[in-house]
Amino acid sequence: MPDPIMSNTVNGPFMFVHEITGTYLLTDNYNDNIGQSIQTWNLDPVNTVKGQLGHLWYIEPVSSASDTCLIKSFENGRTLAAGIHAKDHPRLQEPKGTDKEQWIIRKVHGSEQVAHDADCYALIPKIYPDYALGLRHNVVSNDVYVLPTSMWGGPPSLSQYWKPVLQREQQKASGDIA
Repeated sequence: MPDPIMSNTVNGPFMFVHEITGTYLLTDNYNDNIGQSIQTWNLDPVNTVKGQLGHLWYIEPVSSASDTCLIKSFENGRTLAAGIHAKDHPRLQEPKGTDKEQWIIRKVHGSEQVAHDADCYALIPKIYPDYALGLRHNVVSNDVYVLPTSMWGGPPSLSQYWKPVLQREQQKASGDIA
C-alpha cells in the first residue's frame, strides 16, 4: 500500500495514535482555540461534536521542494507551532509562515511488503531537529502533555512514534471525499 503521508496523496484528516500508549494526539480542551497545547487522550468513541474535534489533523506540505509540513487543526486550520525553546509546549496559532510552524514528518517504521505493518512517524520541529514529539517526562499514560523530547543525537525512539490513522468518516461529513 502506498504511503499517503510521504507521497502527499492524502492530507487528512488524521488522528495521530501514539505507538506505545495507543492514545491519540489531542488539543488540550478538545477545541482548536489559539494557544491550545497538545496532550494524549483515549475517549472511545471519539468526540464528534462540532467545535470539539481537536483530535483531527491535516498535513500540508510547505512546498514540493521541501521535506517539511504544517500540522493543522481540522476545524479552523490553525497550525501547531513549536515554542521559543526546544522543550516548550507546542501550541496552536493562526498560520504566520514562520519556521516554528514547520515539522519534519519522518517515517520511522512500516513496510510496503506487509499489509498490516503500521506506518509510524516521528514529528520533528524543523527548528529543533534533535527533538521529536513525545510524552512529557516520558510518562506512559493517558492525559499527558506532548512536547518535543530529545532524540539524544540518534534516530527517534519508540516513545516518539506516531501512527497516522485516516478518518474517512470525517472526510465524508466535511465533503472532502465521495
